[in-house]
Amino acid sequence: MKKILDNELLKSIVSIPTASLSDALDRLGIRGFMSYEIKPLGRFCRIAGPAVTIKDIPTTEKGMPLLAMQAIDSAPKGSIIVRTVEGTDARDIALWGGLMSQAAKVKGIQAAVLDGGARDIIEAEEMKFPIYARSVVPSTSVGRTKVSAINVPIQCGGVAVAPGDIVVGDTDGVVVIRKQKLGEALKLAQEIDDVEKTEVSELRRGSAMSEVIKKYTRV
Repeated sequence: MKKILDNELLKSIVSIPTASLSDALDRLGIRGFMSYEIKPLGRFCRIAGPAVTIKDIPTTEKGMPLLAMQAIDSAPKGSIIVRTVEGTDARDIALWGGLMSQAAKVKGIQAAVLDGGARDIIEAEEMKFPIYARSVVPSTSVGRTKVSAINVPIQCGGVAVAPGDIVVGDTDGVVVIRKQKLGEALKLAQEIDDVEKTEVSELRRGSAMSEVIKKYTRV
């Protein structure tokens, strides 16, 4: 996966909107888009990289989430942390905070994507660390969740995410591309994006939208 981060492929992924990537995955019969509730928090939101996953379960035990810390410590540069809580709605639980943002930023981790809440958002903004989450909430995860595993397949925002899958986020939301489908999805998405750019050019010249859409069959 490190090779993806070292070549032109990542640049290609970053340049394509999540809308085009989602449409490409639709054509392949794959739901790639996460729930609309998982939104960018703050201003620094364009991301693309391989997933490092963290799976929590509900608990009342008050132990430190050391496995989550280990996931951050061992994550490759350019990766994206994806964390979820199995079996519960975690919008009232901050799965990410300022210390985690700081550690991740130093490690070269690109972002965190959370099926739950986050806190210390101003700190993350100040260090330009992107966070995508369902909510902003001041609560701690300690005594509410326990990390059960890292780097295992999870569900986040209604989408399956395996370690190494490519996570892409922008102001429209988050898309996950299975690593096995990356080349095919990227080729389709680039074609979709190119057609849309052509349509925009024609619309700017005053062409009727109905005629443009009929011509290119893309909306």
